Amino acid sequence: MPKFAAVLVVAASLATVACAPSFEDELLNPGPEFSAFSSSQQVVRGRAKAYFRQANFGLAEKTYRAAIAKDGNDGEAWLGLAAACDRLGRFGEADQAYARVIAVSGRRAEVVNNMAWSQLLRGNRDGARVLFAEALKLAPDNPVIVANATAASKPAAAKS
Repeated sequence: MPKFAAVLVVAASLATVACAPSFEDELLNPGPEFSAFSSSQQVVRGRAKAYFRQANFGLAEKTYRAAIAKDGNDGEAWLGLAAACDRLGRFGEADQAYARVIAVSGRRAEVVNNMAWSQLLRGNRDGARVLFAEALKLAPDNPVIVANATAASKPAAAKS
């Protein structure tokens, strides 16, 4: 095969790969099975959680949205979406997701804890303290909430 033809074959194969849908794009394709890559809600949520743990909040947000599109009553997916939106600084969207998770799953301690963190991310320490206090009332023995509430109750470090 001449060098020119080999280059064309490589270029064509790269173009095909570039046009192939990504995992996340495929998650959003409608269809009875919803995705060629996932057959269960748990798999989609697991992928979103993995992105979140990797601090890839954009892909986490997109994948949580895919989970919600698949099951709009998935409180865990709504809570994950709210947290991802918080990390992306999309606080209005986070507030909407928190409202939805409360509507679907109730005002649980873990939800209120995350709402408190949302307030901290916005710089609202007083609002965070109020929400952490509520979370503590709902789950006084939860070590994560206790640690978060304790950290939030300390004075903010002075800025130089």
